[in-house]
Amino acid sequence: MRMSMFIGAALVLVAIAGSAAAQVAALGSTARGGTSQVGRTLAAAISEAAPFQMRPQELANTADYIPLVNAGEIEFGISNIVQLTYAVNGTGMSEGRPNPNLKMVARLMPFRNAYIVRRDSDIQSITDLKGKRVPVFADRALGDYVTKGYLANAEMTLDDVEGVAVPNFPRMWASFQEGSTDVTIVVVGAGNSREFDATFGIRYLSLDDSEVAIDRMRQFLPQTYSQTLGADANIPGIVTDTNVNVFDYTLWANAEVSDDMVYQAVAALWEKESDLLAGGPFWRGFTKEQMGMDVGVEYHPGAIKFFREKGVWTE
Repeated sequence: MRMSMFIGAALVLVAIAGSAAAQVAALGSTARGGTSQVGRTLAAAISEAAPFQMRPQELANTADYIPLVNAGEIEFGISNIVQLTYAVNGTGMSEGRPNPNLKMVARLMPFRNAYIVRRDSDIQSITDLKGKRVPVFADRALGDYVTKGYLANAEMTLDDVEGVAVPNFPRMWASFQEGSTDVTIVVVGAGNSREFDATFGIRYLSLDDSEVAIDRMRQFLPQTYSQTLGADANIPGIVTDTNVNVFDYTLWANAEVSDDMVYQAVAALWEKESDLLAGGPFWRGFTKEQMGMDVGVEYHPGAIKFFREKGVWTE
């Protein structure tokens, strides 16, 4: 009798374990940088509040997991809207490689970025970069599109600057630190920009926020927009009104992920807003009511259902 009870209990435990194992979703993310930090915070919040576990599957680059999510091998992924737009349409940095099975789940937060120079530099605007040493990236890298977008804002191209080749963002920052470039791209207010400011002082370069100038940027950075930050933002390097670039960070999923799983993921983010905001400076600007904003990419039905129920979905 005891043996029968033992076997029965063991079978129940196996069934429960099998059920739990089935309720795990992978999140495509990177092993380093801001995307890694965002992914880990997001996965922890969803795992705590949703009836399934989300586990980051960290690869070297966003381009490595985009096709895996499109193929259904990974359920979810995160990236900025520039990369997602190009990936879905098979243009730009995803030229000839469309990923039509990617659907928006949530707009996460504005990702503010800009050029900085040393505080004592004679460079006062992007136009002043003509003939200066500017970091340049391999064709179709994200940094390549950001650089071309910034220059286009000032009606300039790579031909107007002295390009210094860098393989990635960490090397770009190191080049600026050692003085082999005159300017560098940073996430506004990020840790490395504050370190630069503490070491030698920095100053942000303001973008032209006119409609025509932003449209020029969007040739390289779709869905990008401008935001004005003042000295009251308490960001080292911003001492007067400065226009910085912004593109949104996004959570997306394979189109075949169940409506219920996507619904529960968004519901968890809605519930855990305070936890996300406490997850570090990258989450600054996250607002749960804006998760369903139109960013030019089709939303997953499960997400639409949730946003409609909350009254924040705009047809």
